[in-house]
Amino acid sequence: MKSNWIVFTISIFLCLALGLPGETFAIQGFDISSGGLPTITGALNGSVTGTSNVTQDLVVTVDFGEVSPANPNGAVRVVVPIAIRSSAPYQIRVTMTGSTNANPQAIQFSDMGFGVENMRIMGSRSQTCTNSSHIFAAIFNNDPLTTAFISASGRVAYQSTLDNISGSTLLLSGPTLTNFNGSNRRTDDGWIFDAVLVITPQYFAPGTKSATLTFTISAGPNVSC
Repeated sequence: MKSNWIVFTISIFLCLALGLPGETFAIQGFDISSGGLPTITGALNGSVTGTSNVTQDLVVTVDFGEVSPANPNGAVRVVVPIAIRSSAPYQIRVTMTGSTNANPQAIQFSDMGFGVENMRIMGSRSQTCTNSSHIFAAIFNNDPLTTAFISASGRVAYQSTLDNISGSTLLLSGPTLTNFNGSNRRTDDGWIFDAVLVITPQYFAPGTKSATLTFTISAGPNVSC
C-alpha cells in the first residue's frame, strides 16, 4: 500500500478565444493545446496521461505514485509540454485548486517543485520577433530538479513550488505567437513551453494530496514584434 501519493489534473481555460476548443482562433485569438506527450521519470507506481497531438486540448493527469523512501529514486519529475498560439501579444497565467493536509509533517504544496522553461517554436507558421522575447516570470523560470536544496527544516525545497501559486499567477508573457490567420489549430503555428513538476521522495507523515492546475491565455502587455 502506498503511504504517500499525489494526483494532479492539469487542464486549460481559453480566455478571449474565438470558437470552441479545437476550432478557430482568428484575429485577436488566443489558444492553448497539448504541446506533445507528457513524461514522468523516477516514479514508483506512478503515471502520466495526455496526448502527443498538438491540435488536441491540454488535459493531463499526473499520478506521482509512491513518494516515501520506499521509492529509491532521487526525484519524481514530470514534464508537460504546452502549446500556445496567439494573433496578438499574450500572457499565460495559472490557478490551482486542491486539498490540504492539516498535519504539517504530511505532504504540502511547498514540497512540490513547479517551474516553466524551454520556450521553442512549433514550425514555419510560428511568429518570430527580432526585437523582443518571451519572458518567464523570474521565480518560475527554472527546472525544479536543478534548483533543489535542503531547507532549514531538513526537507527538500525548490526555487519555486506550487505554494507560490496564489490566485491567478503570471507565468509567461510576450509578443504575437502565430504568423497565420487560419481557421484551425495546426502543428506548426505557435510556440511550446514545458511545465515541470518535481517531488523528492522522503519521509512524510502518511497522507494524500490532489490538485488541479488551470492554465489560461489572454491578451498581455503590448509588445512590438
